[in-house]
Amino acid sequence: MTILANELMNHEYRKIEMPLEDIFPKLHKVSREDIKENFSKLKTNNPHETIFNVATELWDHYYSSILECDGFYDKKYSQFSGRCHQCTPVLGLVLNCLGFNVSYLECFRIKEHFSKTGKIEKVSPEEEPNPEMKAEFCSINRIPYCCLEVNIEGKNYYMTGKHLRPNKSGEKIEALLTPECYIPFEGTFHHQLNNSKSGIYLQTVIPDKNPDSINFSERIVWKKQTFNDKNPELFATFLRMHLI
Repeated sequence: MTILANELMNHEYRKIEMPLEDIFPKLHKVSREDIKENFSKLKTNNPHETIFNVATELWDHYYSSILECDGFYDKKYSQFSGRCHQCTPVLGLVLNCLGFNVSYLECFRIKEHFSKTGKIEKVSPEEEPNPEMKAEFCSINRIPYCCLEVNIEGKNYYMTGKHLRPNKSGEKIEALLTPECYIPFEGTFHHQLNNSKSGIYLQTVIPDKNPDSINFSERIVWKKQTFNDKNPELFATFLRMHLI
């Protein structure tokens, strides 16, 4: 079992330093330099614009090529299939190579009462409604998701690589979560259904009651709802990995 795979089995909240080579086992100095060279053309004076450019450009075969060239800790998913746990660290790798301060946050789904009580209670993977995913989620004892934290001028922003991509026709970029999942507009990309909302940065959830034992500036909780979901789901960080 790889270092990261082993860490993911421990669901106690913690912070660690995560070398990118532990996620991408074939990564080396030359491939880092190649990534920096390939994506430097997307860099602008506006860091938000750079992030948008990178996140959308990755869908043009780069997700697949980076996993192929640099390897992936999860051998079952070494071929790109659009999963969040592939997109998010690849996006983190590219942004790290471009000089951004990035952390990769692994999460599990929690019960909705968190919004009122502030108590984090994990949803059992036995409750997963998708029969194709239920067995896998039970094997890891969580309903998983992940996101990326990017620090820009001292402020943290949260996003996933998976939920920003060209539409099926390839004509325009779209946010794949409902507007309520995003912060009031900042950056360069408006949500296509509500221009008062960002189409990139996730809204963190602050409960009505904050237990003293939880630092919500670190252990973030965020809301996920695709357009096919009847209700939003909440995901809480358990492993914060500062990418180095």
